[in-house]
Amino acid sequence: MSLSDYLLYTGVFVAILATQLGTRRPDARRLLLPVAVVAGVGFKYLKDVPAGDTAHLIEAAGLVLGLVFGAASLALIEVRRDPADSRLVTVAGWPYAALWTAAMALRMLFAYGSTHWFTHALVSFSARHHVPAATYGTAFVLMVLAMITVRTAGVLVRARRTGATVDFGTLGIARRLAR
Repeated sequence: MSLSDYLLYTGVFVAILATQLGTRRPDARRLLLPVAVVAGVGFKYLKDVPAGDTAHLIEAAGLVLGLVFGAASLALIEVRRDPADSRLVTVAGWPYAALWTAAMALRMLFAYGSTHWFTHALVSFSARHHVPAATYGTAFVLMVLAMITVRTAGVLVRARRTGATVDFGTLGIARRLAR
């Protein structure tokens, strides 16, 4: 990973935590923005998904990890309806931040380790199993996209169950999908 990749991922991480921690009254735009940002990053990295049995298994593992971390992060968010105006209220504290930090640290440590600590072992594994180098980045992008999508969709589902309203305002397509 290049320095710009580290900065991009760190920026996305900080933005997500900054908009999620504490007690929030998110509207649709605030809920969907992290999904859009990661989808944009995904568009950059997922143009040519590496092929091959082992590559697909690694990519699937990234997707599964994202689903697991997404479900865990959703479990750590309190979702409720404000009795005063029926709007959605979310509360996320330090356990939520710790989970997101752990997920980010795992990705960053693997990326750093692949070029500094276990380069030879990773290159040998990749050559032996015909795994293109881009596979690992693809797996991480899928992990983050799944994590954010599961968390966001889960918050919207739980909001609906509690009777909380989410302001879809000018998000026409999102408003139609929420009906």
